[in-house]
Amino acid sequence: MMGRRRFLTRVIPTTFWANIVMRSLSINAEAKTVENTSYKVLTAAEVETLAAWCAAIVSGADQAGVARFVDENLAGDQGASLLLLRYLDASDMAGFYRNGILGIEKECMHRFGLSFARADAGKQLELVEAAIASKMQVWTDPDPNLFYFISRSDAVDVVYGTQAGFADLNIPYLAHIPPPRPW
Repeated sequence: MMGRRRFLTRVIPTTFWANIVMRSLSINAEAKTVENTSYKVLTAAEVETLAAWCAAIVSGADQAGVARFVDENLAGDQGASLLLLRYLDASDMAGFYRNGILGIEKECMHRFGLSFARADAGKQLELVEAAIASKMQVWTDPDPNLFYFISRSDAVDVVYGTQAGFADLNIPYLAHIPPPRPW
C-alpha cells in the first residue's frame, strides 16, 4: 500500500506537467483558430502564398501586412477598395487573386516540386522573373504578367505608401487629411 506522502510526491509533479501541456495545447489551438478566422476572404494557404509572392517582389511586404491589406479590401465594398485592380473594372476581384495565387502554386509545383512559400529565394525570384517575361509553363489565368503588375502595386502601396514608408524613404508625409489607418 502506498502512503499519503509517497502518493502526493508522485501526483503533484504529474499534475503540474499535465497542466502545462494542456495549457500549451490550448494556447496553440486558440492561436490557430484566430489565425484561420482572422482573414475574411483568403484562406491561410492563400495568404501565405500571396505574402511570400509580394515579399519576393518588394522586400518587407509580408511583414508590412500585404496579405491583410488585400484581404480587407476584397472583403469590403469594391467601390471603396484601395487595390489597383479596382480601377481595371475587374468584376470578380477575389476570383482574380485566388486564380493568381493558384497559378503561382501550380507553376512552382510544376517547376520545383514544392509550394512557393517553401521555395528558396532564388527559386521564388526565378518564378517572379518568368511572370514578368510572360514565360510561364503552366500558369495562364490570370495573365501572370498582369498578376505581377497588380500584386507589385499592392506590395508597394503597403510598404511605401504609408507614413512609416515615407519615413523610411526620408520623404515628409504631407497628407492634407491623415488616414485613419496605415493603409
